[in-house]
Formats: sequence, C-alpha cells, structure tokens
Amino acid sequence: MISYKHILRPVSAHKGHLCVWALLGTLALLLASCEKELEPYSHPDAYLNFRFFNAGGDELKNDDIAKDQAVVDVPLLYNFKTHGNIQTDTIWIQAKTVGFVTDADREYALEQIQVEGAQNATPGVDYVAFDSPEARRIQVVKAGESLFRVPVVMLRSPGLQTKNAILKVRFKPNENFKNGFTMMQTRVISFTDKLSKPTTWDSCNLNLIFGTYGDVKFQLMIDWSELSWSDEWIQEMYDTDKAYFDYLAKVFALRLAEENARRQAAGQDVYREADGTAVVFSPALPGM
Repeated sequence: MISYKHILRPVSAHKGHLCVWALLGTLALLLASCEKELEPYSHPDAYLNFRFFNAGGDELKNDDIAKDQAVVDVPLLYNFKTHGNIQTDTIWIQAKTVGFVTDADREYALEQIQVEGAQNATPGVDYVAFDSPEARRIQVVKAGESLFRVPVVMLRSPGLQTKNAILKVRFKPNENFKNGFTMMQTRVISFTDKLSKPTTWDSCNLNLIFGTYGDVKFQLMIDWSELSWSDEWIQEMYDTDKAYFDYLAKVFALRLAEENARRQAAGQDVYREADGTAVVFSPALPGM
C-alpha cells in the first residue's frame, strides 16, 4: 500500500502557516483602522467648571456631584468680624478649564443668580460687581494655566451687620469660554459682619476648652487675642497646634478675672451674655 503521510504532513504544516499569516493580517488591518479613528484632539472650544472637594480634600468628579447634588449649594462662609478692621476682602474659588491651554491670557465672565427667599448680596454695595472694570481686570485665566482661582471681592457694607448676604455665582459664556458640566457652573458664598457661632466650634469641640459658646464671649476672644477665629483658622489650629487653644483659654480666664474686677470696682456688672449668664472660660460639662 502506498503511504501518503509524506505528502499530507507538509500540506498540513503549510495550512498552519497560512492561518497564522491570515490572523496577523487581520490584526494589522484592525490596528490600522483604530489608529485612523484615534485622531488627535482638535476641538477648538474651551469650557469652565468650578471645583468641588470632599471633607478629605479629594476633588469631586461630575459623577460624584450627580449622586449628591446638595454639595453644589453648600456655601463658602466668611465673617468680617473674625478678620480684624478691614473694609474689603477677597474669597478665592477654585476652578478649572477644559480644552487646550493657550499662550495668552483669557478673560472669563461671571454673573449673579438670585436665590429665592434669601438676602441676596447687592452688587456695588456688598461686593464689587462682576461687570465693573475693577472686577473684569482680575477675571483672567493666565497663559498656560488650566487650574485657577476665581476672586470675589466682598465689601464691608453697613447692612452686613444685620444680615447674612448670599451671593450665588455662575460662569457666563463669552468669546473665550463656554459652560462646562451643568452642576459645576455655580458656587454660593455667605458672608456677614455680625457675630455668629463658627461652624467649627462644635466640630473642634471648643466647648471642652473655652466653655459654652456665647456672642459676648466670642467677641472678647477676638478683641483680646487679635486673631482671626474664622472657620479656616480654627480648623488649622485644631489640626496642627491644639495645645495653643488650651493656652489661650488660660489667658482669657486671667484676663476676664482682671476685667471683671476692674468693672466691679467701677460699679459695673461683670461680663454677661444677652440672657444674663455670666461669661466664664472653663470647660463645659458634656451635653452642654
């Protein structure tokens, strides 16, 4: 019988090579097709978004904000009372561009949105109007930058002594920028010039150091220390030098004793809160 093995073996091997080359050819075509589709980004438009961060300092993405949209309306807080004798100050809001950076400065525009039921800030009275020459000069994204800060200049108007002014800021499209993600277009600022309990008083457990909060006590702390006592300053000191609070509590207690003795010698009452409670600088009991 004639054997065909010597004929079939080369043919079978040849088929294997053909399959390999066919597969490689197909992959080459696919890769060429993909490379053709992945053209360099060339979209000419640029967009603006405000930046949002969680309590840990991590930046929130659009999907994160979509899951908790309330974060958009959480206000940035400012109190002139805790910043000394200044008549104007600036809040800086973090923002970013989307698209190509440029080698030239680019102006951007802002506008105010009225918040229903709130004491909305008045442009030119409570803050420098966004369309004023003074504001437009500083509403600029510098050349080569994609991350920047939006300045909002607040004015210490007499009306702030009796109100919390609400200023809702929104990006306004112009010749340089379009609006980016819908939920990243606004930020809210709340500022005042009246005494109010810092939001960090409870979170930093200042009751256990200075005692129960009171407006008169807080004013004395500001006057006697000549320090900021803003939320940002309190949080920074709590995180980096908590012992300094203990030191200040002792200083305030000694100063209070001296001032009360002087007042009583002059026929005056000791320092008291509006409800008649005497001011003391001693740790409050748990639950107080």
